[in-house]
Amino acid sequence: MNKPYHLTCHMAVSIDGKASGGFLENPRFAAHNEDYFRLFHQYNQTSRNWICGRVSMAQAITQNRVADTAAFKGKTASREDFVGTIAERRFAIALDPDGKLGWTQNTIGDEYPALKGDHIITILSERVADEYLLYLQSLGISYIFAGKEKPLSMKTALDKLHRLFGLDDFLLVGGGYINGSFMQEGLIDTISLIQTPLVESRADSVSLFQSDKGGNVLPAYRVTQHELFDDGALRLIYQRADEQ
Repeated sequence: MNKPYHLTCHMAVSIDGKASGGFLENPRFAAHNEDYFRLFHQYNQTSRNWICGRVSMAQAITQNRVADTAAFKGKTASREDFVGTIAERRFAIALDPDGKLGWTQNTIGDEYPALKGDHIITILSERVADEYLLYLQSLGISYIFAGKEKPLSMKTALDKLHRLFGLDDFLLVGGGYINGSFMQEGLIDTISLIQTPLVESRADSVSLFQSDKGGNVLPAYRVTQHELFDDGALRLIYQRADEQ
């Protein structure tokens, strides 16, 4: 696919390809988690534009806060993309179709010191409530629309991020459903995978590229780099086979 941006997906998974589940809570996962974040921050020194799903963002950043939109009840907002005040050219991009994340400012703050100052952009559906849009505007948080309703178009989102913000390099960090959305549209160029030597058995666990869709012709990949870490994890780098 000829596109003006590059997308890398960076994830840690169980040996059976799960991106969520009980293995993440296993004490033995701690060393592999350190591997994951060490490489994440290495990637982020160059791309500085990371994309995360709503659930993961709520757990790691907004700490499950509920958005306080009471001041905007009864008011209306247009369905036009909004670019807030940007102090740093680093971006935390959240896929939040229904507008649920409870932000308090337009940048990552002290809750994640290594990413402090990253400007927040949310990817929304056009069905999001007017009061939530006004809430985001009041905080100076940028947002873009990627469709009238779910499922959203990830290509539309990346095209707008490139056009409105000049971004051409992205780091996708899950969870499994958002990864699957980008994969189904053939948008992932590179996969950086830490395969941990742990097995996940929970029925509700989510795969690396989870999707409810079927029948799509997906990209082919080939391993271009591999490394066995001292803690037993296997690092694999995949590149799209049609881009070699």
